[in-house]
Amino acid sequence: MELSVEYIRIAAYLGAGISVGLGAITTGIGSGIIAGEGALGVMRQPKANDQLFRTMLIGQAAAQTAGIFALVISMLLIYGGFDITEGGWYRAAALLAAGLAMGIGAFGPSLGAGYSGGEACKSVARMPKHGNAIMGNMLIGQALSQTSAIFALVVALLLLYSVPNQPIGLSVGKILLKSISLIGAGMAIGLGTIGPGAGIGYVAGKANDMMGKFPKERSKIMRTMFLGAAVSESTAIYSLVVAFLLIFAV
Repeated sequence: MELSVEYIRIAAYLGAGISVGLGAITTGIGSGIIAGEGALGVMRQPKANDQLFRTMLIGQAAAQTAGIFALVISMLLIYGGFDITEGGWYRAAALLAAGLAMGIGAFGPSLGAGYSGGEACKSVARMPKHGNAIMGNMLIGQALSQTSAIFALVVALLLLYSVPNQPIGLSVGKILLKSISLIGAGMAIGLGTIGPGAGIGYVAGKANDMMGKFPKERSKIMRTMFLGAAVSESTAIYSLVVAFLLIFAV
């Protein structure tokens, strides 16, 4: 089965659109959640305006991480020089899979980071004198929730640069088998990050909320947050392992 360069371009451009299009959905929602809670906090605690504004902007910047990853993958798909027939259908499937991996992979981490940032703004408004501690915990929680997005980015880059060229003389069935396994790898890590990313963000958000109510219990709250985040992240690791197997072992 031979294909022309147009089919490679179709796969690359479709993957680029999926990556940045899907990645922008929850990245925008997460940033909006933070801004909304920041605006409410300013009305509740006008004297903490500067601190709330700083927390809001830093939180929004962290929540944009997965969206930036999605943009990077899209630019690579468009301008990365993949529009050559070398690689065959394997290359076409891998390019599409890379877009799926990063586009879907931005969902959970972006929502989780948005919720964590929103709860931090709420807590700063409630307890401004502990704003620095709350913001620090917010950043830790957002970083943990974005770990899944890093997994998606790694798989997307592997799909772009580590997939072998299609051997000559393969049957249609073998070509379809490998192509579908590559798309499956993108779906595995993409879908596999939704729960862990959102779940860790929820844990971090509740931790931020409690730090605004019980600041003296900061160490206990953070310890519980780390433990909960570690357990939540385990399923993303399972998805990462399966994605690796689908890329390299099938």
